[in-house]
Amino acid sequence: MSEQGKPSRVQRIWRWLRRPLALGIPIGIFVLVAAGASFQGMMVLSNHNEFCFSCHLTMDTIVQEYQASAHYGDGETIPATCADCHVPHTFIDKMKVKIVATKDIYHMMVGTVTMENFEELRPAMAESVWETFKKNDSQSCRHCHQGDNFDLAKQPQRARLNHERIAERGETCVDCHQGLTHKRIVSR
Repeated sequence: MSEQGKPSRVQRIWRWLRRPLALGIPIGIFVLVAAGASFQGMMVLSNHNEFCFSCHLTMDTIVQEYQASAHYGDGETIPATCADCHVPHTFIDKMKVKIVATKDIYHMMVGTVTMENFEELRPAMAESVWETFKKNDSQSCRHCHQGDNFDLAKQPQRARLNHERIAERGETCVDCHQGLTHKRIVSR
């Protein structure tokens, strides 16, 4: 306070700032929590098969191939979702894939990829997916196929021997298991 009992300039500014801060802080926290919850909700929603099917079911046959595969599940086994194989599990890599995947939405909207030309474009798209699997040593496969889900002792002899030697041959899952969930593509 100044000598005359009037607040100083700093005190007047602080008093003026205090009112919006008192309301702004809770509003800011609410907005941050709502934004975080919305972001997390979209990440979860966009990892469900129904989200993937909403475009792919109308564009191509890969959904039907997936539904006919062992990865879809039979009611007794736990199914692998589209995201389990096609979306990395680590946050940064997941964000990269989801950002790049927005181009798929663009191509769907402008009609670049259609039912009529999908099979023609499919080998190049499959090669891109296989290359990603090779670069990251099939991390999506290994996320589920470990421990009890990949017990070498329970595998037939040929499979066990091949799996034991996979690293020394410089191979990864997709080198042998192309066509496991989607039809095998013959690349050009």
